[in-house]
Formats: sequence, C-alpha cells, structure tokens
Amino acid sequence: MIGALWTGISGLSSQQTALDNESNNIANVNTVGYKASRISFADQMYQDGIGKGSKIVDAEKLYTQGNLKLTGVSYDMALSGDGFFTVTDASASGTTENYYTRAGNFRMGENGTLQDANGNEVQGWAMSAIDTDNDVTSTNSNISMFTNDYTKLLTSKIVSHSNYVETFTAKATDYAASAESDSESVFSGAGLKTKSAKISDVEAAISNYTSWLQKLQDTPDGASISSVAQRSEINFESGSDSIISKEGDEIYVYIDGNKISQSYIPTTADTELIAELEAIETADPGSTGLTVPYDAADEAIVAEYNQAASKIATYKGLADTISEISGLVAYMSSEVGGTTSDTLEEDDTFGLSTSTADMMKGIIQIKSLIPGEEFIISEVGEVSGSSTIQGDFQTSVNSLTGSGTGAVESARDALSQLISGKQQDVYTTSALNFDATTPATSFEFAISIYDEDAGESIPVPNDNGTPLLSAPITITATTVDEFVTDFNTQAATATPVLTDYVEAVNVNGNLVIRTKDSNYDAEFSTTLTDATNTETLTKNNDLSGKSGAGAEFIEMVTKVDQTSSQNSLQLRLDTLGISDSAFGEFSVDSNGLITMTQDGAEIAVGQASIALFTNNIGLEAIGDNLLAKTTQSGDPIYNLNNDKAATIESQTLELSTADLSESLVNLMVFQRAFEANAKSITTADEILTTLIGLKR
Repeated sequence: MIGALWTGISGLSSQQTALDNESNNIANVNTVGYKASRISFADQMYQDGIGKGSKIVDAEKLYTQGNLKLTGVSYDMALSGDGFFTVTDASASGTTENYYTRAGNFRMGENGTLQDANGNEVQGWAMSAIDTDNDVTSTNSNISMFTNDYTKLLTSKIVSHSNYVETFTAKATDYAASAESDSESVFSGAGLKTKSAKISDVEAAISNYTSWLQKLQDTPDGASISSVAQRSEINFESGSDSIISKEGDEIYVYIDGNKISQSYIPTTADTELIAELEAIETADPGSTGLTVPYDAADEAIVAEYNQAASKIATYKGLADTISEISGLVAYMSSEVGGTTSDTLEEDDTFGLSTSTADMMKGIIQIKSLIPGEEFIISEVGEVSGSSTIQGDFQTSVNSLTGSGTGAVESARDALSQLISGKQQDVYTTSALNFDATTPATSFEFAISIYDEDAGESIPVPNDNGTPLLSAPITITATTVDEFVTDFNTQAATATPVLTDYVEAVNVNGNLVIRTKDSNYDAEFSTTLTDATNTETLTKNNDLSGKSGAGAEFIEMVTKVDQTSSQNSLQLRLDTLGISDSAFGEFSVDSNGLITMTQDGAEIAVGQASIALFTNNIGLEAIGDNLLAKTTQSGDPIYNLNNDKAATIESQTLELSTADLSESLVNLMVFQRAFEANAKSITTADEILTTLIGLKR
C-alpha cells in the first residue's frame, strides 16, 4: 500500500504540471506570435511488473502556423511559414545577445531603429553607409543628400541583384522655372536653345534614364556597356556652287523622315563682316567667290556681300531650328585643327566654329543629346525656284546603345548635364575694351573653381603653397581670337592646368569662358583685368548663364548587401544620410525588404532576416515573446534573400496558436486525472487504516 501512495503522488505532480501548462496556454490566448505548448507524459520505472507512476518528460512548444490578422499598421509583420525574426538586446555594458521571436508587432525606436515592443532591435541586412564620392552624383558640391529644394522626383527604382539590392533615386530642383532661352545674338548657330527646347531636352533625358533603369531592373546582372551619343555632319554647297540667293529659296535636311527646312534669310553685311569676308578672299582667292576689294559704290559687289551674309544667317537659322528638336543640338562647325576643305571625309573631326571663314563652308554638326539614341539623316539639299541641288552628309561618331549599369550611367550623365548645363561667361568686344579710345592689349586673368576630385575650391592665383599659381595669367590680345588663343595656351601650361576645367572660345565675335564637358557641373568665378587701362572688366550678365536648364541635379545609389553581417535596421533617412527630412512611409515586402517612401521616392533601407533552425522544439522560451537558441536547436541559419524561409505579410500579425476551447477541455481532463490520483491515495490510505485496525 505504501507504493500506491507514492504512485498516486507522482500522478498528482504530473497532472499539476499539466494544469500549469494549460493555464499558461489560456493566459496567452491573445499573445501575438505565441506558440501553444503541451506536456509529454511518461510512465516511471517498474518493479515486479508494476509501474511506479508517471512523470513529465518534456513541456514542448508546438510550432504550428497561427492565424493571420490584418491590422493595417505599417510596422506590423507576420511570418507565414517556418522561421523567426531575430532581435538583439543591447545591455548597458555594450554586450549583445540575439533572441528569436514570431511576434512582429514592431515600431520605430527613439534612435530610429526597428524595434519590438520591448525595445529589442530587429536584426537584418542593413543599408551600407553612403560613400558621397562614389554613391552620390550631385551638380552642387555643397549638397550630398536630398533637401526640400529638390522638388522634382526624376526616378526611383529598386534593383535586386543576385546578392544585393540597389536603389537609384534622382531628383532635381525646378528646372522648368530656372531654364532660360540662350541669347540669340551670342549663340545663334552655336547650339542655341530656347527655354521650351531646354525643358523638352530634359524631359526626353528623364524618359531615357528611367527606361534604362527599368531595363536594369529587369536584367540586373547583365553586361555593362556605356552608351555613345551620335554626331553627324551635313554640308551645303558653298561659294558660287550654292544656288540659294533670294527670298523664297530654302535649305533643308531630312531627319528621321521629317523635313527640317530654313527659308532664305535676307540680311545686310555689316562693316565687320565685310572686312572679314574681304580678308578671307584676299588670303585665299576663290574661297568665297566674292569680288575684292569691296566697293560700297558698286551695287553688284554690295549684293554679293549681302548674299554671303544671308547664306551665313540661313545656315545658322537651320542649325537653330534643328536645335529646337527634342534631344538634338546643332551648330556651325569646322574640322578641328583648321582646314580650307569644305568637304566631308570619314576621318574628319569636327567642332563648333562661328568664324566667318568656317561658316561660309556651310557645315553643320548635329549631335544627339541622348546617348544611344540614333537619328537618321536621309537627304540634304538647297532649293531655288524649280532647281534643287543635293548636299552631303555623314556620321562621324556612330550611336552606340549600351547596356546594364554602363548605359544607366551614360543616361544619368546626359540628364545631369542637360539639367545643370555648363557655365558660360560672355564678354563682348566692348566689354573687353577692344573698341575703346585706348584699346586693351594686355589682360590679367584670375579664377576660383571647385575641383570635385580635390573636394575644394582652387583659387588661382594662390600663394598658400605649390603647386598652385601665385600670380594671375597674363594674356596679350587685341582681338577676341587672339585672346582665345593666348588664354588657352597660357591656361594649358599653368599649375594647376586650367584647361582641365575651363576653356575660352569665340562665339559669334564674343569671348565665352566656359567649363569643359568633362567638368560641366563645376562653378567658377573670375576676375578679368584690362592691364592696359588698369580696369576691372565685367562679364555681360544678360548674355551669360547656363547652357542647360540651370537647375541642380542629384542622384543617390544606396545598397543593401545581403552578404554583409547582421545589424540593426535604421529607418531614419537623415541618420542614413539620404535626406535632411527624417521620416518616410514604412513598408516591407514578402522577402523582408524594408523601404521608406518620402516625397514619392521609395528607398530600400534594409532587409529583415529570417532565422531557421534544424530543431525548433529545441529553442528555449525565456519570456517577453523571446526564444533563445540551445545546443538542441542548433545555431540559426540565414539564407540569401530569406530563400526557403517564411514569407512576410506586411501590416499583419500572427495570432496565438493557443486554442481556448481545447485548453478548457484539457483542464477538465487533467482535473479528473488529478482527482483520480487523489482517490488512489485516499483509497490506499483507507486500506492502510483498515490493516492497522486489524492489529488492535
């Protein structure tokens, strides 16, 4: 009978533990992510074939999928399938401990990280720190993150590569408001763009840039090849071979099947142009077909010179008309290095020239402003009455359509240049004192320009140390052409080499100092002094400006590297160095990729990782919805991009798997078992009492 007592006691103990476990299940019936547990009973040792009661082998959690509840709360996440969120508890000593949970009721903590309800930081693949030198392309050297000034969202694309995720985000200031038409008096025939044409060019470049990003998104790990912009030349008959001579005549070119024409522009040759034409014909007889010397009293000679001036105006007019086409720019051109040839040859290299001698040849270069965008020239000609003569055309630089990141970068650079444009400081001949009572013959030039590689402004002169100049550049000139030649010569031998940054060109008789294409976004300020008259000269502010829309552009490429170490997930955009405005709209996709959306730009800032274990039952529950790994569970396993792990349901929570009705039934079962074990004890006790009574 004594054994029966002990057997009954073991049964009471086991059923009490079962009651405790079931009470815990009932208590957590509304606990998010809670997994119900069950008791595993086992019989105890046997003696002479008789068992000695029961014991508890294990209280194990049942990792079954809980029901999902849509909450609409942005930060809520639920796991559908196998796996656990990883959170870390940073102690005051600086040590950290990782725990695991199915409870996805997260929030943004005070420090901007994603945290659970207890302040533990959710772990995952965090966004890499932004390298402003390599990850940010900005036309403003002082801006390396998005600010409120950048009101135009150009594009925002998330590109998922094999083991990392990139976000391409580009913004601009209001280019439509800042764009201004180029001065016709200065830039006619030299890439003249109206305000509307500049805006159209920007819109075309935005479309091209977005298109390439979409292609990169579709094929993220393809080959990378840069795109190349097409350059073609058209050539009209010059001299006596040309047939345009009167109103009603025209020149034309077919581009992509569309006829672009320019009617004859009658004009009168001014004194300066007459002198230039006379000098050209005298130096190279027959090159212009004009009569020399010029005789103002001879109507026939005057008509010849006026006709030459009109042809030049007509050529420039056609170039300006072509420049109005979205994505194209045209300018009067000549062979680089100088030549008397006015024919097109395959190995010729052409560049802008508005010198009278070059414009008389009737060569116009047409350039695509969008790399990789081909245009087709099919016919060039002159029309006078019923007569038509064909001109010549060729392509000196073929369009090349790139691919991958190379094409994206080419499109970005073209867009950036169209939005910003090159700085162009214009000095007229009168501003240079060439026509003053005492004409200028000597100049001193100083400049301060921002060097993007050095990350600072370089003033020249600068006496703070070598290799910078300690004196201004001295230029000797009596004409704009002489100024240009001497300036470029002096600048090329200066230290630092100023021709790496700026160049001087003669545009329609005006001195233009401008940034190079390779350094288009640099800003500079100059001081030009007439050393002859000891006078500081001022650029013409009405004529100067930007070749593009005159706005600012910034592109940022951020990266979430899925091969990097696990870390806390920062959500504040200012802390991440993305924007000066901290907050955005939180969202997460099924793979755990977290994005913040601000002003329409969606940026991937991290990816919550999902831990897998070889034995979930081996995890140790420690409270606060947390589980700890053990030797039985093994170490957590993380798959690239959370492959083969649970999917994440956003704005959703996983409910407790505790079943209230089942638990209530279990309570009754365990209660009856407890009462039965108690009865076995009382029965054994009664028998023992009877036996003791027999002795009496």
